[in-house]
Amino acid sequence: MADASVPAGYGPDSELDYEGPDPVWLQLAAVLIARIERGDYPPQRPIPSIAGLVQEFGLARGTVRKTTAFLAERGYVRIVNGKGAFVLPRD
Repeated sequence: MADASVPAGYGPDSELDYEGPDPVWLQLAAVLIARIERGDYPPQRPIPSIAGLVQEFGLARGTVRKTTAFLAERGYVRIVNGKGAFVLPRD
């Protein structure tokens, strides 16, 4: 996962392209990063739950988990088991 790049061209309100060239988990990462950068999810606050993202985007839980793990790896969120993924302050 560490070598994956966030695809360009996805904004905070973008729809996922399930037939497109980019994996949907990376598309979701791009959308969530755009929402974090826009301030939809402020620092120290959680992003939507896995269940909420599954419902919003129609993805499998494993796909959403992969996305949140990627965001944690990249320093966007901190995962707290049993509580969710919380946005980290950006420098």
